[in-house]
Amino acid sequence: MAKMVFKPWEKGLTNIRLVPKLVLLMVFSTVLLIGKQLWDASAFYQSVVGIQQDHSQELAEANAAMLTTFLSQGEAGKALAEQAIDAQASSWNPGAYLYLVERDSGRLLGHPQARAVNELTAVMENGNSLSGFLNQFSGAGRLAFDNQERFEYAVELPQWNWLVVASQSASEAEAYYSDYLLQVVWQTALMIVAFVVILLSGSSVMLRQTHYLADNIQLLAARNLSQPIEMECRDEYGDLARELEKTRTQLHDVIRSQRDAASELSGLAEVMSISMMETKESAQEEFNEIDQLASAMSEMTSTVQTVADHAREASNATEGTSEQASQGQQFVSRTIGTINQLSQDISQSANAVSQVEERVDQIGSVIVTIQSISEQTNLLALNAAIEAARAGDAGRGFAVVADEVRNLAQRTQQATVEIQEMISLLQNSAQQAVGLMEQSVVEAAEGVELVTNAGGELDKIVDQVQRLNDMNFQIASAAEQQSSVADEMNQNLTNVRELVEASVVVVTELSETSDTMQNHATELEGKIQAFHV
Repeated sequence: MAKMVFKPWEKGLTNIRLVPKLVLLMVFSTVLLIGKQLWDASAFYQSVVGIQQDHSQELAEANAAMLTTFLSQGEAGKALAEQAIDAQASSWNPGAYLYLVERDSGRLLGHPQARAVNELTAVMENGNSLSGFLNQFSGAGRLAFDNQERFEYAVELPQWNWLVVASQSASEAEAYYSDYLLQVVWQTALMIVAFVVILLSGSSVMLRQTHYLADNIQLLAARNLSQPIEMECRDEYGDLARELEKTRTQLHDVIRSQRDAASELSGLAEVMSISMMETKESAQEEFNEIDQLASAMSEMTSTVQTVADHAREASNATEGTSEQASQGQQFVSRTIGTINQLSQDISQSANAVSQVEERVDQIGSVIVTIQSISEQTNLLALNAAIEAARAGDAGRGFAVVADEVRNLAQRTQQATVEIQEMISLLQNSAQQAVGLMEQSVVEAAEGVELVTNAGGELDKIVDQVQRLNDMNFQIASAAEQQSSVADEMNQNLTNVRELVEASVVVVTELSETSDTMQNHATELEGKIQAFHV
């Protein structure tokens, strides 16, 4: 429901309490009642005055018609008019009379107290003199004459310049007004007393009802819903009391159900708070484990990428090794041919060395012959020297030649000995060379066999290296696929980590909300427990 808005004058009334409002209502009603009675009294007075004025007008007009008949008869009619006026004046009520005003002479006719107009000093309400008024007067008017207010009505007789004036004192109307006002005062006083009694009685009942409702509302405000609101009346206060009782009953039921719900909510909030705390710790542990798993996955991704790179490098290296093994196989084949050729060359060298040995043996036999010849030459030279010595001077020259021949023979013999030694050494070396050559031939044959076997093994190695190259290529491809899968898994783990981190944040917020809800539930339970139902 929207806020109730009051007008300025209504807001002024809402600031006044009930008792002052009732007092103001009583005073206002009393003033209105008095005003109404005064209004009625004034209306009564005006009606009385109107009646008198109407009576004066009727009288003046009737006598004016009669006097016109009399005055039309001349001087005799004038006397008859004066007599008629006197007769009319004597027959009226006290304070009321009829008179003639002769404007030409200024005389008043028809009243024993009438005086000349020039002697009248009465002043009308508008401030004009009575003489001036009578000279100009025609129709109705009011004037004060001898301190008495009178109602005048004049009818002009223009043919004779006379005025027929009917005059009545206002005291009669005032007397009627005073009597009526006295009655009004008594009636008003009785009505005021009755109104005050009725108002006080009604206000007393209203105040009791108001205090009763106020006390019960204060009990409701004090959270006491145990006292029923019972007011056996059919007015607005009764309607308000019944609505308040409905409200109290509904609040009573709501508070009772809310008290049970608040207790249950407090327990649930506490359980939820504990569960949220455990969930928060589990989510935090899960986040830490996933964080570690993401770090390990990132490291594994890096390792897989490294393995893929190494596998690719190994594949490339294996491929190079395969090429090198193929080249080595070719080299081995060429080596086998070279070793076979070398074996043949060694065989030929062995044959050559054997031939050299034979030649050395032949040279040895020649050297032996030369040595034998040098020994014989030496003996011949010695014999020649002996014969030359025997010949004396004649054989001195021959002795010199014989000596030279002997020296040459010695030198030849010495050279032969040296050559013999050298030949012996050469023979030993030749024999050793032949042995080595023969051994080399054997070893060359063995080397050819080993190289041939090595070639076969190298062929196997080439095949294994090719297979290894294929396997390394497959490993490299698988490693690259594994690296791609690892990257995807790492991204997924990163996303999961972010989701778990967001879940941790949400769980933290839910935990805080649960704590807040628990506090609110405890506070609500405390507030609801404050209600007395």
